[in-house]
Amino acid sequence: MKDLNQHIKEEEDEDLPALEGELQRDESQSMAKSFGRTKAFVPSRSHPSAPAKPPFETVVGLMTAPIDHLGDLFRKFPDETVSPNPSTK
Repeated sequence: MKDLNQHIKEEEDEDLPALEGELQRDESQSMAKSFGRTKAFVPSRSHPSAPAKPPFETVVGLMTAPIDHLGDLFRKFPDETVSPNPSTK
């Protein structure tokens, strides 16, 4: 984790700001939009036993992504208690 954290820090502090400095504003926005669309079609969790080579990687990823995204919704829901549970009073 130490190596991974260092790698992430370097990307956030050095690589991404350098890239942003070289891009035009519309290029940056277009890339951000494209990346956001791509994230909708790829799994959000690691699946070590999934195939790692096309075409099976793509097929399994497209089938796994909706399940991961649904799981992500339930992991975040509910983020606050809206009303107390009457059965616990």
